[in-house]
Amino acid sequence: MSRPFDFKTVLAFLAMYIIWGSTYLAIRIGLEHDMPPALFTGMRLTLAGLILLTFARWRGWRLRLSRHDLVTVSVVGVFLLCGGMYFTVLAEQYIPSSLSALVVAVIPLWVAAAEGVLPGMDRPTARGVAGLFIGFAGLGLLMWPRITGIHGSGVEWLGVGLQILATWLWTTGSLISRRRPVKAHAVVATGYEMLVAGAILLGVGVVLGEVPRMSGISAGGVWALAYLVIFGSCVAFTSFVWLLSTVPTSKVMTYTYVNPVVAVFLGWAAGTVGLIVSPEPVDAWVIAGMSIIVIGVALTTTAPTRPPRVRPAERDLGTAAKPALSEPPA
Repeated sequence: MSRPFDFKTVLAFLAMYIIWGSTYLAIRIGLEHDMPPALFTGMRLTLAGLILLTFARWRGWRLRLSRHDLVTVSVVGVFLLCGGMYFTVLAEQYIPSSLSALVVAVIPLWVAAAEGVLPGMDRPTARGVAGLFIGFAGLGLLMWPRITGIHGSGVEWLGVGLQILATWLWTTGSLISRRRPVKAHAVVATGYEMLVAGAILLGVGVVLGEVPRMSGISAGGVWALAYLVIFGSCVAFTSFVWLLSTVPTSKVMTYTYVNPVVAVFLGWAAGTVGLIVSPEPVDAWVIAGMSIIVIGVALTTTAPTRPPRVRPAERDLGTAAKPALSEPPA
């Protein structure tokens, strides 16, 4: 049952919209202050995971996981966070944070497209399919200046490729989470996902020789890490989970097309005031591509779905289990 939009609800929506939209810029700031990608992401996830599990214990939620749930959250954490989030950080070494956010914005389209062809998953209706075509057309329009050489550099293609790979890995993790629901509370499951992914990425950072680079970290990098841990991974996520329990899901999922708009504006504003070294211009191509992507995602996420072609046996056995939830790949 939904509740009226009181002051607490408005604050939760603002946290989800603005904080999650700002994480792309925070990543960019951390990278510009010499935060090494793997250790940067690993520390963020490990600290955020510990905070979420501490919060869950304080709330009295069960922390012990079954073997099935532990395997599931570990696999999902690898795809969602080691894949989606870490590759987003790698991508932002080569592309503006606003472009990264716009490529990430098509994740709901990848998920809907994958669900449409996988057995046992709900299929999109005609309106959902139209949203897919419109959203991907917006992504193509966003890339057109780089395809034709109007602007952009060759190194940007590396960043775009890494970011698209991140969206595919994130989509894979999302689908695994839906097909292998866990019984643990969403906050608990996500806390373990973050701990597993964070430990792996800390190991990757050590293997890649990133530890010596930590000695040159400036205050800006530390503040970016703290912001991502406390606000990006804890405040915004708990607001998201709370909203899911109090207002209709369709309204909560509006973050998927508000976040990229916030990210584009903040990237432009940060470059204008000198908060980041390289300005992030917002030209007609960005505005047009962003607008079309947002329209496509809005159509897809609000469209009704058709029943799956083959109803899996586990759906008939019970529906008490819920998939783990997680924040966007930034």
